[in-house]
Amino acid sequence: MSDDYNKARKSGEQAFQRALREGRHPNLPALDSFLDEKQCSTVKLGVMEIPLSLVIGTKTAGRQQAFACNFMPVMDKDSEFGIKWSRLYESQVAEGMRDPVIVYEYLHYFYVQEGNKRVSVAKYLDMPTINADVRRLSLPKQNAEETDIYDEFLKFYAVCPLYELNFTKKGSYLKFAKELNLDLKNKWDEVTVSRVKSAFYNFRSAYISLEQDSDSAKESDAFLLYVTVYGFDKLRYQSAQTVRKNILQIRKEMITQSSDDNISVKENPQERKESGLLDFRKILPASYSASRPLKIAFVYERNSQDSAWTYEHEVGRRYLNRKYGALVQTVCYEDCGTGEKLEQVLKKAAADRDMVFTVSPSMMKQTLKAAITYPKTHFLNCSINLSSKAVRTYYVRMYGVKFLMGALAAMYTENHRICYIADYPIYGTIASINAFAIGASLIDPQIKVYLGWSGVHDSDWFRELDYLGIDVFSGPDSVSVKEDNPVYGLSKKEKDGQIVNLAVPVINWAKYYERLIDSVLDGSWDLEEEAHKLKSINYWWGMSVGVCDLNLSSQIAYSSEKMIRLLKEGLIAGTINPFAGELRSSKGLIQPKEAGRLSNESIIRMDWLNENIIGVIPEYERLSEDGKKLTSVSGVSSAKEKI
Repeated sequence: MSDDYNKARKSGEQAFQRALREGRHPNLPALDSFLDEKQCSTVKLGVMEIPLSLVIGTKTAGRQQAFACNFMPVMDKDSEFGIKWSRLYESQVAEGMRDPVIVYEYLHYFYVQEGNKRVSVAKYLDMPTINADVRRLSLPKQNAEETDIYDEFLKFYAVCPLYELNFTKKGSYLKFAKELNLDLKNKWDEVTVSRVKSAFYNFRSAYISLEQDSDSAKESDAFLLYVTVYGFDKLRYQSAQTVRKNILQIRKEMITQSSDDNISVKENPQERKESGLLDFRKILPASYSASRPLKIAFVYERNSQDSAWTYEHEVGRRYLNRKYGALVQTVCYEDCGTGEKLEQVLKKAAADRDMVFTVSPSMMKQTLKAAITYPKTHFLNCSINLSSKAVRTYYVRMYGVKFLMGALAAMYTENHRICYIADYPIYGTIASINAFAIGASLIDPQIKVYLGWSGVHDSDWFRELDYLGIDVFSGPDSVSVKEDNPVYGLSKKEKDGQIVNLAVPVINWAKYYERLIDSVLDGSWDLEEEAHKLKSINYWWGMSVGVCDLNLSSQIAYSSEKMIRLLKEGLIAGTINPFAGELRSSKGLIQPKEAGRLSNESIIRMDWLNENIIGVIPEYERLSEDGKKLTSVSGVSSAKEKI
C-alpha cells in the first residue's frame, strides 16, 4: 500500500507548494491558534455524518505540520506517521471506518481533535462524508456582526439538520426553503431532509466533475441557482449526464453570481463607435430590416387600464411602433402576474421574439429561467442591482429628480415640515427619500421630513397630514388611472383645503426604450456584452440621459424656478450630488465632508435615513402583499423577511 501513500503524499506536496506560491498557509489551520475556546460555549451534537469537504483543519497544533492544507500527508513514508497512515488505509479498504472521529464545528467548518489520519485517508479515497462526534462552538460576542449568514444556517439547521448546504449570501437559506414551499420556522420531516441530501449529492457529483476549482461554498451556491432555474423535485432522479448538461447551460450565471464584483451599473448609454453617423439605419446589422424586423415583447404584471405603471410602459411601447415603423415590431402581454401564466407567456415570447422586456422586479426569477432556456433572445427586467448574466436590468435613477423636489418643497412650506410618501422599500427607493430630504435641508436647515409608506397595511397617509400640521407633501409619482381627482407629485394644501400641484416627476419610458432599442440596432449591445463578459449589466439612467425630469407648475415663482434650474444644471454637470461630502443619518455620521460621492452600489442598496427624516423603513410583516412580493426579490436589507 506504499504506492497509495506516495500518491497521497505527492498530492500533499503539490498543495503545499501551490499554497506557498499563492501566499496561503501551506499546512492545516489549527482552531486553537485563532480562537480562544474559553470565550465560547460548547454544545455536543452527537455522532452524525458530516461532509468531508467541510473538514478543513485540526483542533490543536500538534498534528498541523504532518499534513498539507488539503489534508494529504507530507511526512516521509518510512516515518512512524507514514507507516500508521498506510496501515489505516489498508484497514479502511478492507473493513471500513469503524470509530467516529471527534471534531469541533466553528462557523460551519470542522476541525479534528481525534482522527486526523482517518480524515486524511477518507479524503484520499474521495469519500463524501465521514462519521463524526460533533461539538459546536458558540460565537464570541465580538464576532457577532460578521456572522449573519452563519446565524441563518443555524436556523436552517434547526429545521433541516444538514451541514451540506453552505451558502455564502444572506437570505439564501430562506430562498432555498421557499423553493421547496417550506420555511425556517417549522421542522422539516425526515423524508424531506433525506431528499435534500440526496439531491445535493447528485448535483455535487456532476458539479465537481466539471469544476476543477471547487469548494463547499461554491457547490452550495451553484446548487441553489440550479434549483432556482430547474426546480428541486426532478434533481434527485436526473441522470448525471442531464445534470452536467444543465450545469453547463447555467455556468456563466454561476460564475457571475459567485463574484463579489458582479454588477456593472451603466449610468449612460454605450457610446457608438460610428458616432458621426446620425442615422442608425446606415449602421444596422444585416439581420434587421423591414422584411426582417426586430421583434420585441413587453410582458406586464397588470393591465394598462388598472395600473399606472403598466400604462406608462405601454406608452413607451407604442412610441417604438411609431418611431421605427416596419423596422421594429412589438407585442404586449398583460395580466401576467401569476407564475404559471408568466411562464407560458415567456415561453411563447421567446419562441418568436428577439427581445423581451418584463417590467417588474417580481418577474425576475421567471425571466432568468426563460433567458437561460432561450439564450438567443435578449431578456431585460425592469429592476436594479439584481445579479444575472443572462438578464440585463434597467431602471430610472430618480434621486436627482427627488433632490430637486425636496428643495422646492422647502421653499413652499410655512412651518419647516414636509411629508414624503414612498411606496415600497426596494432598491433605489431609500436613495430617493434621502435625496429629497437632503435637497430640502439645503434650502431650510431646520426642515423635517415626515416619512410615510403607501405600501403598508392600514396606511392612510393623506389623513395624517392634518394631524401633523403638514401643508406641503410629496405623494405618489404617477397619476392614478382609477381616481377622478388624483393627488400625485409635489403638492401644497391651501388653508381652504384646496390641493395645488407644485411639480410632477416624469419618467420618459419612450426615451428609455428608444435608447435600448438603438443599442441593439447599432451593435453597441454586443459591444457591452464583450466588455462585460462575466458581469451583470444594469442600466441606471437618469436626468443626464433625458429619461426623467421634474415638470414645474406654472404657479411656481420665477425665483424658485430659477433656483431649481440651477440645481438641475449642477446635477447634470456633476458639480452637485446629494451623496457627496458629509452625510449624516439619524444614527450618526455616514461619511465625512472630505469624502466623494458614494458608490453606485452604496446608493442603490442604501439602508439608512437622513438625519432630518422622521420615520422608519417598514419591516416585511407590515407590507402589503404586493410589497412583500417585490421586497422578497429587490428589497433593501432591513425590509427583507426575517428568519
